[in-house]
Amino acid sequence: MTRVACLLGSPRAGGNSDLLAGAFCDAAGEAGASVEQFALRDLLFQGCVSLRHCKTGGETCGLGDDLNPVLSAVAEADVVVIATPIYFCNMSGLAKQALDRFFSFFVPDYVTADVPSRLGRNKTFVLVQVQGEGADRYGDLLDQYGPALDKLGFQRRELIRASGVREIGDVLARSDALQQAKTLARDLTGGGV
Repeated sequence: MTRVACLLGSPRAGGNSDLLAGAFCDAAGEAGASVEQFALRDLLFQGCVSLRHCKTGGETCGLGDDLNPVLSAVAEADVVVIATPIYFCNMSGLAKQALDRFFSFFVPDYVTADVPSRLGRNKTFVLVQVQGEGADRYGDLLDQYGPALDKLGFQRRELIRASGVREIGDVLARSDALQQAKTLARDLTGGGV
């Protein structure tokens, strides 16, 4: 069974990134996947503070906060989804703080190691990106994080993107993005088209 861990990075509950990620997760669940969703806005956590516990003997993040179960779910997942609105030209602060904590998945000698990540090489990363501005902006966000995703072992990376959605629910009128989310979810979880 395919396992999906979905991190909802919007500070706004029920916003467009939540809705688009929900379409993906619903389709994945209908295709037989095990799906866990985590609303980062409901958790007390911070970004990486360079404790280096994960590099000096520990194999997990040394911070003892609400993100640790999320990181465990990411480690167990086959598909990792981060859903975010664009805030000030990038993913939300919540999503970025969570992604920074993925540093704990690197082995101590990750800079030179043949296999730099504890995650292996068979995971898929999906970025669900919504933005109020047009499609000519922020299209390179997935590429921006490419070097880190490469080292983490996410060989397959997918982008589900909806532009021009600002008010809550605007994405529900974007049948193209909703269909892309559902089709990709079925593809990644073996549910067919």
